[in-house]
Amino acid sequence: MRTFLLLALLWLSANLHAADWPQATGPNANFVVKGEAPEKFSVSLNQNILWRTSMPSTGQGTVIVSGKKVFVTSHDVIKEGTEMGSTILGLCLDAESGKELWRREIPGTRTTDLSSLFSDNTAASPVADQDRVIFTNVGGTLKCFDHDGKENWSHTWTPFGRHHARQHEPILHDGNLILMHAPRYDLPVSVTTKKGSQPLGRGKEYWTHLLAYDVKTGKRIWQAECGTSVHSNSMIGKLDCDRFAILTGRGGGHKPPEEPYGVSMMDAKNGKSIWDREIPGYAAMQNACWSDTQAGLLIGKELVLLDDKSGDEQKRISLTEGVTVTKMVDNQYVTQTQQSLPKAKKSFTYTTNLMQGDYYFFRTYSHFLIGRVHLKTGKVEYLQVPVQTIRKPGQKEEVLWDKALKNDMKNAEGFLATQDKRNAGNGWGHVSAACPIVVGDRIYFPTMVGMVYVLQWNAEKWDADALDSISDLGPAGETWSLSSLSYSDGKLYARTLKEVICIGEASN
Repeated sequence: MRTFLLLALLWLSANLHAADWPQATGPNANFVVKGEAPEKFSVSLNQNILWRTSMPSTGQGTVIVSGKKVFVTSHDVIKEGTEMGSTILGLCLDAESGKELWRREIPGTRTTDLSSLFSDNTAASPVADQDRVIFTNVGGTLKCFDHDGKENWSHTWTPFGRHHARQHEPILHDGNLILMHAPRYDLPVSVTTKKGSQPLGRGKEYWTHLLAYDVKTGKRIWQAECGTSVHSNSMIGKLDCDRFAILTGRGGGHKPPEEPYGVSMMDAKNGKSIWDREIPGYAAMQNACWSDTQAGLLIGKELVLLDDKSGDEQKRISLTEGVTVTKMVDNQYVTQTQQSLPKAKKSFTYTTNLMQGDYYFFRTYSHFLIGRVHLKTGKVEYLQVPVQTIRKPGQKEEVLWDKALKNDMKNAEGFLATQDKRNAGNGWGHVSAACPIVVGDRIYFPTMVGMVYVLQWNAEKWDADALDSISDLGPAGETWSLSSLSYSDGKLYARTLKEVICIGEASN
């Protein structure tokens, strides 16, 4: 009887934990989870929307779910159209109703632009275990609270350089919080800008590294041996039967100082390098995706597969030649094989890459294509999707294939939350976009203009039949988001510039 009770408690504990989405990458730290979520939804038409909660202002982090509570960040309240900000807010909402339970201020050590295509101070998502939640102000502050909002500890630093890691999400692992920043604590605020940091040069003392902090105390546990580019989203996984490891990258735009450019696999227990691979010209503006056998890197116009135990190259797959493309021709989808993709500046929209099963997924830089690569056969397939749909109650839906509506970039109070005109674009190409997530048999690709493409990731063919829906997070021209979706207990959660949204099928 005692054994039965113990097994029942263990099963209940495992299932309670599985219902959480404790960090941006989910419970398995790879954006993938078992379960079932709505295949179609629309905020514009109020379809499969359980609740919506207005946010104080703009924000970019993913919604986190722990227990029956939702955690999310927002910039501080603004009273007029504003370009810059420093302080962010950590908010706790009730997961069932969306009611705000509490909010706390997390000041930054630097002021930076709001709603940048590549980052702002809210870009790092919260992380939460069963007892605590940690909010990161990318502007240089960590604060840990219990679930009732009581502060436990805080940590402050001065960010180095203008580019501040939109791509890098905090990692929760084995009682530690792992995140990235320069380990110097005596830097003046002037170095937080590109102009202010340049005179200090590219020395190792100014490099950014992954650092691990004890979740309970805030004490630093280790600093990684290798450097990490602010452009790279490091990812953790199980390297062998008794060791977890983190793949991280260096390189990218604006000449980040951490060298040599390439990738490193490090021990998640102590930050020591397991292997380092130099890759000249490597663009680290991507998720450092890897599985239990291989790592997949987008390099130029190729997908390069490395052995995850050694870093040795296994295979190169062209992303542009001999590919299969399903696209819209004369108002109907047509599939063409052995195609060459049109020229584009780059091959993928930053941080939209994901590995799942035998496949590697990403959004292209141009032409509104979602790509899928079969890792074993090397087959590359593309599906064209519309850039935007315009939906209004009682009116016929309008589908836009070439150009999205200009975005209003206003928060819930109607104030302009940026001065960067590029934010009004379509969310493909030169932008640190939200990563897709996988829930069960479906993959969800969100875009900056509030579209969410829902596809059957394991479909036999990557064509129109694989596309379950083109869902939306709000009205066209009024919806902006750089946040990934999250999932818990049959429901999806989303964060736009204006609000947090709970998506699910209402019970009768």
